[in-house]
Amino acid sequence: MFAFQNTPLNRHGEVRHTEEFIKPLLELPNTFFLPVHQQSIVCARSKNPDVDQNGQPLWLQSQELKQLIGSYQEKHLIYLGESDSKHYFTFRLKSPDSLQHMAQLRPEAVLELCGLRELFKQLPPEQAHLCSVAVAMEHWHNTHQYCGFCGHETYSNQAGFVRNCSNQDCQKQHFPRTDSAVICAITYQDKILLGRQTSWPEKRYSVIAGFVEPGETLEQAVAREGYEETGLRLKSIEYYRSQPWPFPQSLMVGFTAEAVSPEIKLLDRELEEARWFSREALTAAVEAEELVLPFKFSISRELINQWLNKNS
Repeated sequence: MFAFQNTPLNRHGEVRHTEEFIKPLLELPNTFFLPVHQQSIVCARSKNPDVDQNGQPLWLQSQELKQLIGSYQEKHLIYLGESDSKHYFTFRLKSPDSLQHMAQLRPEAVLELCGLRELFKQLPPEQAHLCSVAVAMEHWHNTHQYCGFCGHETYSNQAGFVRNCSNQDCQKQHFPRTDSAVICAITYQDKILLGRQTSWPEKRYSVIAGFVEPGETLEQAVAREGYEETGLRLKSIEYYRSQPWPFPQSLMVGFTAEAVSPEIKLLDRELEEARWFSREALTAAVEAEELVLPFKFSISRELINQWLNKNS
């Protein structure tokens, strides 16, 4: 199982919009709150140098949250869902200054804002899944502060899963959105196509990916992206698996496909290089540290691994 593919949360979508469901949860001992700020998660690590110094998400019970934050409004909470009889919320910090105040009240620990991309490598699957939902929802709130219909401010409602326009003549409701993207392992005979962008870390190579455009099927998006980036015509396009990817709010839909011919042309110049690798050549390049593959938790790495291990 790769990152963010844990057992689904029970999001209680049928009742989370009601105060009768949400209010009682706020005081339960099995309810936990995670402070977040602009796609960063508040983490705590020990000041003791002899203790593991990896920061861990700061999950707080209700009384702990009140002690660190003081009074708060429900509009600052987002209900994530229930798992193993525990309920989870995020608490949206107004500014980094709030973290400084919290740190003064927690002198035994170092509190810091951590990015999910670095944090999820050390988290168990359940925690990574919760944090991914928290970060994706926080990003949506941050980027939808104003109504796209009339330009007035919006406010959070229904446990954080709706933003309402404050203009009484508009009153539009805005809902979280996920950007669909396709990612594909393209092969030709016994080789796989890998490419790299100039913005990536040195030696990093991966499979072809891109966002779905309006009016496209997923399969059409795979064929278009493959052609635009590498000049390859594709056949046998088949769905593999998907992965929620909260950087910032995507759903990566994985495919495999075969190239009709091996000739590569970098048409849109999105890639600085793309080339074919045999299993032996790819394995040797990785072992020699001449090539770096994507994170092992990602669907891009999963697509490469499933090809490497095929028929083994």
